[in-house]
Amino acid sequence: MRTTIDLDYDTLVAAKEVARMENVSLGKVISRLVRQALTGGAAQQAGNVPAATATATATATGFVPFAPRGAVISNELIDRLRDAEGV
Repeated sequence: MRTTIDLDYDTLVAAKEVARMENVSLGKVISRLVRQALTGGAAQQAGNVPAATATATATATGFVPFAPRGAVISNELIDRLRDAEGV
């Protein structure tokens, strides 16, 4: 999907360098990095690490992220679940 985002100069340069080193598009690098940030770093570069081998380390908030289940939980999904539960 095509969109426009405003990145800080240093992050853009760093992402471009990663893309160049990995010989992939800038969009793929940005998508992967955002996905890692949204999943608490659970998604690794080479793919998802099985839950049995993942190291349980707390984030800055002190919570240990759940193991990835192959789907991103959106606000829309949460709203649908709340409606189904009557909350």
